[in-house]
Amino acid sequence: MVAVNREVERGRAELAASSEGILSLKQRTRIWVAMDDPDDPEASYRHRTYLKVACVRHVQHYWDRTFPSNPGVEEMLALTQALIDRKADPKLAEERAEEFFDDIMAHADITRITAPAVMVADAASGTAMTACYRNPDYDIADGTEDDDELLPASLEPSYSCASAAAGGMNWKPVEEVDVEARRAFWTWYLDEAIPWALTT
Repeated sequence: MVAVNREVERGRAELAASSEGILSLKQRTRIWVAMDDPDDPEASYRHRTYLKVACVRHVQHYWDRTFPSNPGVEEMLALTQALIDRKADPKLAEERAEEFFDDIMAHADITRITAPAVMVADAASGTAMTACYRNPDYDIADGTEDDDELLPASLEPSYSCASAAAGGMNWKPVEEVDVEARRAFWTWYLDEAIPWALTT
């Protein structure tokens, strides 16, 4: 926990210094590495997956408010739990997660109002897809340090959730997003989500 606490403190300092309310992928990666237990990759996998689940839960209200009759996000979270518990076939689960988000992108009218919900859907499907791979380092294998470098193929789920809260991604001008909502999300991530995931 000493290493985790040290990296979380670095994250707090980075966030406090950011006029845009950004917690970088580079610093989040340092936190994830510190969270890993080299002697227990299964525990590392569960901690990292539950951290993503917590992020989706934290912003799920954007989805529920925009698409109240669509249980897709809840389905993705249930699928993630089934994968954690080894009660779902990873290949079929990955296909279902891809189908869910592809369907949203094909049929949703993406506007300023619906965009946060779509970001939640992206995070939920991404959480389920990464849970298919019992590799705690799945997210950091390629060494990418900037969230927007992952566009357009994929986004790390916590970044999608922060973008849902802010109403836009990091590349958007600050006058077009809610910087304080983004900062509040990352503050919660550092102060509450990480400790919760490590004890779940």
